[in-house]
Amino acid sequence: MGISISDQEIRKLMDDEKWGTLIAIDDGKPYAVETSFAVDDNYLYTGTKFGGRMNSCLEKNPAAAFKICEGDNRGHNYRAALVESTAEILHKKEDIVYCLNIIYEKLGMSTDNLDQKADNYVAGKASLSLYRLPITKQSGIRSGR
Repeated sequence: MGISISDQEIRKLMDDEKWGTLIAIDDGKPYAVETSFAVDDNYLYTGTKFGGRMNSCLEKNPAAAFKICEGDNRGHNYRAALVESTAEILHKKEDIVYCLNIIYEKLGMSTDNLDQKADNYVAGKASLSLYRLPITKQSGIRSGR
């Protein structure tokens, strides 16, 4: 049985982990994809394939959740967090630059030429759609060991 964790522990998990699961609704059924992410004080930022199934789901219904987990291979020691939110698809260049910057920094990628990359997103020429999820409802658990 898991033990609830504090908002501070949830934030540490979000800062520590680089991958999570974006969950949306597709014709009344859940649909999920694994994706990289980053957070700031108020939002979780992530992205999926432009024009893909997740992108279509979120265009129709922005209700979304994001799950972050880490644990050992036997399931004895774990931490998990869930953000329940709505996803906003980013279209403004400044929002896109910000999103790319915090994700790239978290992943240890070069942040060179983000303005040029953002121009491609704005023009619909990028391979990903980027999302911002307000962190308004979060919960988390950890193992009792």
